Amino acid sequence: MFELFQVVWDLFMIRRSAKSGQLTLRKAGIAVGLTVLLYAMVVPAFVLYDKHPEYKPLFIAAVILGVADLIFLIYLGFHWQKQWAEQRSQSGN
Repeated sequence: MFELFQVVWDLFMIRRSAKSGQLTLRKAGIAVGLTVLLYAMVVPAFVLYDKHPEYKPLFIAAVILGVADLIFLIYLGFHWQKQWAEQRSQSGN
C-alpha cells in the first residue's frame, strides 16, 4: 500500500516539475535511459556472479561502471537545476 502512495506522489511531483519547466522530455529521456543502463549493467552481472563466483572481476567492473553512471546522473541533476535557476532569475529581471 505504501508503494502505491509513493508512485502516486512521484507522479504528482513529476507533473509539478513539468508544469514549472524543470522537467522536459529530453531530460526525462536521458534520466530514464541512464537508469535503464544502470540496471542493464549491474543486475545481469550480479546474477552471473551469484551463480558463477569466478566472474567476480566482471561484477566489480559492472559495479564500478554503475557507480560512474549514477555519479554522472547526479551531476546532470545538479547541472540542470542550476540552469533552471539561472533561467528563472533572468526571466524575473
